[in-house]
Amino acid sequence: MRFRRDVVLLLVLGLVLPGVRGSEFLLFKNVWGNVIVATDTTIAGKELIPPTPDKPAYYKGISLGRKLGSIPGDHEPNEKELNRFVANVLAKQGYLSAEPGGEEPSLLLVVQWGFMEPRSGDLLWFLGYDPEKDIGAPVMAGMIGAEVFRTGFRSQAIDTILSDAKAPIYGIIVTAFEFKTAKTPTPVIYWQTRIGLPANGKSMATALPTMLVAAGPAIGRATDSPVLLDADNARQGTVTFGELKFSDVVPEPARSGTSR
Repeated sequence: MRFRRDVVLLLVLGLVLPGVRGSEFLLFKNVWGNVIVATDTTIAGKELIPPTPDKPAYYKGISLGRKLGSIPGDHEPNEKELNRFVANVLAKQGYLSAEPGGEEPSLLLVVQWGFMEPRSGDLLWFLGYDPEKDIGAPVMAGMIGAEVFRTGFRSQAIDTILSDAKAPIYGIIVTAFEFKTAKTPTPVIYWQTRIGLPANGKSMATALPTMLVAAGPAIGRATDSPVLLDADNARQGTVTFGELKFSDVVPEPARSGTSR
C-alpha cells in the first residue's frame, strides 16, 4: 500500500449542508463513461467503522486546492465553491464538520485536485492499478510471453484503468488522518481515496463536481480493487450550498521520510 503526502501550509474548511438535486437536459447521454475510484486503507483504517448519516464521523477539513496540476486555458472551478461541494458530498456519506462547541473531531480530511498528464506522477498507481491482479500483466519486463493471450480476460476495471492512463485525467485525492496525531511528525493515516476521469472533452469546472457526486458512496470505503462508478448518471443532478466556514490552520508536519 502506498500513500503520497503533500501536506503543506493548509487551509481548513468546515461546512456541511444538504444538497438539492434537480434535473437538467442532457443532449448527449452516456458519453463520459466511468469514474475510477481507488481507496487504500491502512491497518488502523480497517479498524474504523464506516460512518453513516445516522452515525456520523466528525472531522476538520483541509483544502490544498489545485495541487495536482493544471493546463493553460482550462476552465477551473472556484476553489471556495468546490470546497463547499466536497463537504456536501462528504456529509451525504456521514462525514460531518466538527463545529466549535460541538462534537470533537476524530478525523482530519485533506482534499486536493487537479490535472494529470499521462505517464507522469505514476498515473497507473493513482488509478489503483495492481499488476498482481492483472491477468494480462507482463511476466518479465521487456519480454512478451503467454500473458498476451490472457488480455481478453481482463476485468472491466483493469481495461478501463489501462485505457484511461494513456490520456490526461482529472484527479481528486481525499486522505483521512487521525485528528489527534495530525499535527505530530508521525500522523496516523487511515485511508486515501483517489478519483480519476479522462480530461479530454471536458473542463475542470464541470468534471470535478461530477466526479465527486459519482464517487461519493465509495469515498473512504475499503475495497479489494478499484471500482467504476457512472459519471453520466452523476451529471443529471445539481447541488446548492451554504456559507463556507474557515475553522483552523494546520502547520506542515515534520517529514520523517517519503511515504508512498
